[in-house]
Amino acid sequence: MRLRISILLICLLASFQLAAQETEISFKIKNAGVFVDGTFDSIRVIQNFNPQNLASAQFEAVIPISTIDTGIKARDRHLLKEKYFDVENYPEITFRSSEVKRAEGGYQLKGSLTIKETTLPVSIDFKLEEIEGTPYYMGSLELDRRDYGVGKNHLILGDMVRISIKVPAKNPGI
Repeated sequence: MRLRISILLICLLASFQLAAQETEISFKIKNAGVFVDGTFDSIRVIQNFNPQNLASAQFEAVIPISTIDTGIKARDRHLLKEKYFDVENYPEITFRSSEVKRAEGGYQLKGSLTIKETTLPVSIDFKLEEIEGTPYYMGSLELDRRDYGVGKNHLILGDMVRISIKVPAKNPGI
């Protein structure tokens, strides 16, 4: 009986540990004067990072657009349409790094972000942070949604999108 309870507790603790280590990509944009928050619920990340060898650092991310979640299903479906993300023709957002260098308070990650048919260079400031004993890469960037053809000029919808990133660090060398 004790063995069964112990195994159950171990499985339960392991599931909490895995949940705590999930990647989070969230965004914030103004709509009708109010900030709208959202997330993407599924992200695949490949990472190779060693602070002692930044020349070999590499990050890649793929975000299935269909996993967008703003808390309102009708709005999520609207964002998947051709006018915004056009998920039928462009099902993923991708990022590929080209350089990582030290920056004040952490690191700067440079790379190419592709949304729809547009690929542009971006810089992401990030740092390594430990949360409840687990190391994470924590970063953010701001971009203009119109640069990527996501929506048109609009009186109500803001142009600038703030993106926050939280990725569990695998072998961060800290």
